Amino acid sequence: MSEYSERIHAGLPLDDLEIIDLHAHLGPYFNMHIPAGDPDSMIRIMDRCGIQKTVLSPNLGWQSDFVLANTMMLQAVKAHRGRLYGACAVNGHYPELSLDELNRCFQERHVVMIKVHPAGTKCRLDDRRMERIYDFAARRKLFILAHTWLDKDPYGNQDLFASVAKSRPDILWIMGHSGGPYGSAHAVELAREIPNIFLDIALSMCPARQIEFFVKELGAERVLFGTDNPFIDPRPQIGRVGLARISHQDRVNIFGANARRYIRFDESAVL
Repeated sequence: MSEYSERIHAGLPLDDLEIIDLHAHLGPYFNMHIPAGDPDSMIRIMDRCGIQKTVLSPNLGWQSDFVLANTMMLQAVKAHRGRLYGACAVNGHYPELSLDELNRCFQERHVVMIKVHPAGTKCRLDDRRMERIYDFAARRKLFILAHTWLDKDPYGNQDLFASVAKSRPDILWIMGHSGGPYGSAHAVELAREIPNIFLDIALSMCPARQIEFFVKELGAERVLFGTDNPFIDPRPQIGRVGLARISHQDRVNIFGANARRYIRFDESAVL
């Protein structure tokens, strides 16, 4: 039984370890109702389950105006210092504007990652126009969080993601959603082969014992905590890790220690 069973089943926050959510969003989305997508609401939910820090990217960045979206992100980060951190949204169809946005956003030291959404922007991860974005990430040793989904996604499926990650070993790559609800086994295969790939647990429909599988087959040090908040209530994601049949140190690593190894949240944006 997990050391957190009683607290989780009582609905109490986990307050004796650091929880860092590396995969969250902000604001409205065209395709669904999000009742608590504003920064203040997100902070309240973070407090309820013990999430100390959240890295968010703006939903408007994938289908409409990524400049406005990044402005919303920067406002949220500045309004909630030390709790909300930013992932700058870019779009390969607009390479020059994306570089302008990267330079603008990373003037704010609490912007710590880059977010790309190939399916949303309809720009393949291996599009040549992405290269200067990748160069920016490589120079600063940044994580790039890339949305990956099922095999039929022509813009950002797991194999395409892995191919780009392998070609750019100078970048830390987060496989967003680990390829979707049926992608876990292949995600592990790819991450074993390519050491700069990290897996992300943000999912709405999850395979049973996915956390245990990732830890056993890959190791907890390459698994990152994410919730997809506010698309998904973060509390079940806390339960998935908090109740998993893994060691306490594995839990510590997934919840926040892995993120801490690569991002200086309280000092400068990146190592």
